[in-house]
Amino acid sequence: MASSSETLDLVVTVVSAKHLKNVNWRNGDLKPYVVLYLDSDHRVSTRSDDSAKPVWNERITLPLTRSVHESVLNVEIFHSDAAKPLVGSVRFPLVRLVDSEGAMVPESISSLELLRPSGRPQGKIRLKLAIKERPIPPPQRPQSQPRDYYSAPQGNHYYSPSPPPPPPPAPITSPSPHRDYREFSPSPSRPLLIRSPITTIPDSITLLLRRVRCTIGPPITASHLLQSIFL
Repeated sequence: MASSSETLDLVVTVVSAKHLKNVNWRNGDLKPYVVLYLDSDHRVSTRSDDSAKPVWNERITLPLTRSVHESVLNVEIFHSDAAKPLVGSVRFPLVRLVDSEGAMVPESISSLELLRPSGRPQGKIRLKLAIKERPIPPPQRPQSQPRDYYSAPQGNHYYSPSPPPPPPPAPITSPSPHRDYREFSPSPSRPLLIRSPITTIPDSITLLLRRVRCTIGPPITASHLLQSIFL
């Protein structure tokens, strides 16, 4: 055989069953489901069917852990609602899927007789069996690191941004000295006292002179009196 057991799978299609007896009829109608396994540590089951002639049409893939000549398929039917759920079972050696020349049979449709634990017949189950090479998964591409388009890569001068040009120097202006503009403004001048010549003599002064003339000996003129008052 060209392929090793590590790259082979057993593909089973559980089609249907018939002539199943409800061994636990006191617990209600028969609700059978199928359990398949090549290795007791790896069991796969179908859904349950509420009939004595169940139809599943479920496809199950089991990986081969031994060579085809050493592998045996175990098929068991259980009652989903029963204290003693086993309805019947059968064992199918996979060597039956190899022809006389050692080639794999493309697909085998088999109707296998089920047996009770006591060895009595308990209906039949219909299966489609085939051994196929396990598909090789496509190689996974390495996940590329997200690129930061806002920062240039390190150590590459072709992409390193040039520093921005320095701003133009501010114009140098010498501070204007504080000037005291008071030196240009004329100081307030004092009001000029213009002395105008006295041309008229009020009547009150004339009366005063007459009285003084009567009491004082030498006469006093009005001009002398005014000059003594204002000077």
